[in-house]
Amino acid sequence: MNKLGKKWQLKIICLLLAIVLWFLIINEQNPISEGSYTVPVTVENLDAQYITSNVPKTVYVRLSGPRNTIINVGPSDIRAYIDLSNAQEGEMEVPVRLEIPHGTELKKQSMTSAKITVDVYTVREFILTSRLAGKMDDTAFVSSLKMVPEKVVVSGARRLIKQVSKAIVEIPVAGKSEDFSVMAPIHLEAADGSRIDGLEMTPWQSSVKVMIGHNAVTKVVPVGVATYGHLASSVTLKSIKADPETVEIKGEAGAVNGLSRIDLMPISLEGLDQDKEWKVTAPSIKGVIIDPDTINVVMKVEKAE
Repeated sequence: MNKLGKKWQLKIICLLLAIVLWFLIINEQNPISEGSYTVPVTVENLDAQYITSNVPKTVYVRLSGPRNTIINVGPSDIRAYIDLSNAQEGEMEVPVRLEIPHGTELKKQSMTSAKITVDVYTVREFILTSRLAGKMDDTAFVSSLKMVPEKVVVSGARRLIKQVSKAIVEIPVAGKSEDFSVMAPIHLEAADGSRIDGLEMTPWQSSVKVMIGHNAVTKVVPVGVATYGHLASSVTLKSIKADPETVEIKGEAGAVNGLSRIDLMPISLEGLDQDKEWKVTAPSIKGVIIDPDTINVVMKVEKAE
């Protein structure tokens, strides 16, 4: 009986040694390794009324695991995503979530959260405004022009579309003396003349046919500035004026002689509490060229007593 018991003890010891040896051999042949991956970040569960910006495109991930597992893992086996099922308009700080392959362990994630902007998707139509770029010959002027289409459909973030004041088509007229046609790009501007990017436009350019007139008449006229809205209660208006205060108009005698001044589009002063400057496009007048066609409007305020 004692001999039988000793044999079973030896067998158990041998079995344990075999298991330990097996693990040593496996670990030696398939050691723990690490792999690094650049994984694209996707947005999930976003309501159709919203669009996002500032979402990170990729996240850097480092995993560890048995070598045989790691060598078979690629970026497509790792899922990085932002869940926006509870999205609201404005800035949000959201976690960047990961799903990694079975048998691996996350060692490093370059970005665990991101500050993104959520906007309401909006579509709006704008009438195109022409702007002549360049100086024509002294006796030549644009007698008429036709843009096709005359409107542009703008889509994208509501906060950006709210800033759009006009859709501008710049028409190159430098040195032109005969009728011509051109495909001219469209760009969007705010009320202060700054350019607005980040929105989609359909179309992004307009076909423009320009008719050139000759024997132009020129005249210098003052620029009129109109405003609306109320300044902040903490300030009062010190001055507001156009720079330059006069412009040269050129064109058909009948059109030019009928103008005594150029009135700019009214400017909103609502809620302003500091000095401000706008770049305002001169109005489009058939048969008349206005030089310059962009006028600075400078407003100065002072503290209310």
